[in-house]
Amino acid sequence: MACSAESTSKRQKPDEADRISNLPKSLLCRILSFLTTKEAVVTSILSSRWKKLWTLVPKLDFDYYELTTTSSSAEVQSHKRYNFNFAHIVSRVWALRSASQVQKFRLHWDHGVYDPVHMDTWVRAAIARGVEDIDLNIDPNSNGSFYMPFSLFNCKTLRALKLSGNFEYDTPPSSSIVFPSLKILHLEFNFNSCDYLFTLPTLCPVLQDLSVKVHCWYANWHCKFISPTLKRLHLYMKFDELPYKLEIKAPALEYLNFGGHLDSILLEDLANLVEAVIDIDVDLTKIDYYEHYGSRVWDFIGELGDIKSLHLSANTTEFLCNASEFDPPVFHNLSFLKVKGPCMLHVLPHLLQVTPNLAVLLVEKEERNFFSCEKEESFTCDMIVYEEPLQQVVRKCLSSCLTTLHYKGFEGLKNELKLVKHFLKRAKVLKTMKISSYDLNSEEKLCVLKELLLFPRHSRSCQIVFS
Repeated sequence: MACSAESTSKRQKPDEADRISNLPKSLLCRILSFLTTKEAVVTSILSSRWKKLWTLVPKLDFDYYELTTTSSSAEVQSHKRYNFNFAHIVSRVWALRSASQVQKFRLHWDHGVYDPVHMDTWVRAAIARGVEDIDLNIDPNSNGSFYMPFSLFNCKTLRALKLSGNFEYDTPPSSSIVFPSLKILHLEFNFNSCDYLFTLPTLCPVLQDLSVKVHCWYANWHCKFISPTLKRLHLYMKFDELPYKLEIKAPALEYLNFGGHLDSILLEDLANLVEAVIDIDVDLTKIDYYEHYGSRVWDFIGELGDIKSLHLSANTTEFLCNASEFDPPVFHNLSFLKVKGPCMLHVLPHLLQVTPNLAVLLVEKEERNFFSCEKEESFTCDMIVYEEPLQQVVRKCLSSCLTTLHYKGFEGLKNELKLVKHFLKRAKVLKTMKISSYDLNSEEKLCVLKELLLFPRHSRSCQIVFS
């Protein structure tokens, strides 16, 4: 009986292993669409059913590094024998594919010298096949720029476009409507001049998601960007601390993520803004006016309007706590605040004073590791809790609103324990006090938890979670 059962099991295994192959062709193509083109082509060796299945996948995903890296001696010999190069491989795939449509075309040629003629041919071929998503990345240090064909701007099926590297294009006239269906536009360029950078997204009538990462060495430029449909905006301005001026008017904007060097940015009509992430990223060895810079950061945050969620990075917090002067408005609608960095206990009272309806507070301590020695001496924002101001703020602003407090990076220091004690004592409706520690061992965590449980709690329903 045992032998019979074993033989039955063996007979069933091939059928069980081939269940995927028996799926409908459309579903198999859907599965293959989650793979890169190289991975999809490899499946052709599985069986006759799979041999040409990859040619029907409406997605082309090419990565220079993946296609030119050899993982075995056989691949090395094959590349030498047939003189494979990236352009030949991509062109061959285009020639063999059977699908009439290309939904997504991704090409990352970010190593070596790219061929603009081949790129132009492939982009035009994708456009002719109703492409919906294009992702192009070329090496910014390669030979020259890629001149984008005008047919790309008129493509009615294109909904997402991501460009990174050296690209050039003729700016369409202001009366033109380009990218009639484009909703997502991500740009990462190196510029000597940024005067025309924001002209392109301004001409997109249905744009909803814009990401712009600019590396520029041209100072004193002024751009104005207007979009009535934009909902998400991600800006990263790398300018080596050079002056610039940017005006943004986006009445439908709901999410703003800003990083890099902050100079003169005017935000207009942000009535619908819900969430903002601020990550100031500058070389502080070049900043001799950090107190004034901190005031500039406060002013920028003050322009964010009636946001509900605010995230401040460690670098941003460093500047805020060293501002020479600041007078931020009250954020009546702010319900979520995340503050990171070694300075967060210094700046926290000031933030709590202008957030009277805060419900969730997340503080995360990080080590300061981005200052030079001579600059670090000037930044005196150690882990200091200003007890009386903090008590007044908690009593005035948070006694009836704060429900959740999460402290990440807890080390069990006296100042940290004082902070936790103040919130437990003053917050009337606090439901959860969560504390996360990365450095304490199990025994130390147990000792700290015992001490925390002895602290008086104004809210009887408050639960302390220590991890």
